[in-house]
Amino acid sequence: MFPYGAPRPRPLRNNGGAPPMILYSPPPPYGGIGYGPFGGPIHLPPPYAAALPYPPYYGGPAGFGNTAPMHAVHAVQVQLQSVTAANFAAELDIIGSLLPSYPYVVVDTEYPGTVHRPPAGRRDGDLSPDERYALVKANVDELPIVQLGVTLCDAHGNLPCVPDYRYGYYHGYAERAWEVDFSDFDVGRDRHAAQSVAFLRSQGVDFDAARAHGVSSAAFGAKLAEILTSAPRGAGDVELTWVAFGGAYDLAYLVKMLDGGQPLPETRQGFVARVRELLGGRVFDAKFMAENCGRADLRDVGLRSVAANLGAAMPAEDLPWLAGTKSVTAYRIHTILRLHVLSQDTAAGFEGIIDGLQ
Repeated sequence: MFPYGAPRPRPLRNNGGAPPMILYSPPPPYGGIGYGPFGGPIHLPPPYAAALPYPPYYGGPAGFGNTAPMHAVHAVQVQLQSVTAANFAAELDIIGSLLPSYPYVVVDTEYPGTVHRPPAGRRDGDLSPDERYALVKANVDELPIVQLGVTLCDAHGNLPCVPDYRYGYYHGYAERAWEVDFSDFDVGRDRHAAQSVAFLRSQGVDFDAARAHGVSSAAFGAKLAEILTSAPRGAGDVELTWVAFGGAYDLAYLVKMLDGGQPLPETRQGFVARVRELLGGRVFDAKFMAENCGRADLRDVGLRSVAANLGAAMPAEDLPWLAGTKSVTAYRIHTILRLHVLSQDTAAGFEGIIDGLQ
């Protein structure tokens, strides 16, 4: 049986409980496997099939456990897998099994806004990196995480390609990303920014359902730490690489979960060291890369605008703009910058630079 064969628990978003949500559905390609960040097919040789850990099934395409070489697998959709308390351990095990072949981990988080802000009369841009980190620390230490989006890809920009079984029927193949809903945040108890919570609600976040069915950040962090102990950390194409877009808060919440909910390090330098220690591998911030790649149209604009200006495939306008969708968009941005805009040496020079904390 395929690891994605059965429908997963109902997503916490108000989408009728349908498994999994479709983010992007381009026309089928002729040949190739999956889709690149522009939405076009990527053509790879048959050995790529060995990287896909799925057993054989009757009538399946060559390369997925069958004996003939694989020349075409039609991944016609990007799907978003909802992760809750019921399935987080199984989904993290799947993610862990994919990391050797898909070592780029693109993350995005949702949280209940910020309650600690710059001093009166000063804007965020006026603060020093140390002062900005102090605000990140104050907010992340106090406020629980709401969601985490995770998108995996390989060095060529391919996402994991999985069998698409929706409502018990086989629909071909789809690329897969994940969106984790957490149970920690209590809107009636915890401090939050009312505008941020209202936005999350407008996108379909059901905070009561999350409290009842989401995974605790403590349990998720412990399981993630277990997965990362066996993740690839060597040199070369399999080196684990973390990516975010404007990633100070995204990385801070990962550190908080992996540290068992403990306060973040007191200093910015201590935080950067803790990121490297807990996550391993390399860290890149696609926002900083975009703003410093030499293109004026990528400066001082948000995630959607950067993606659009790069010509990246975009999710439908009516889809929720939450952690999973944003992690897929950030993946497309980073892949385009890495493979089509920047030279290899220039891209490597952005390693370890977190936007706003540099």
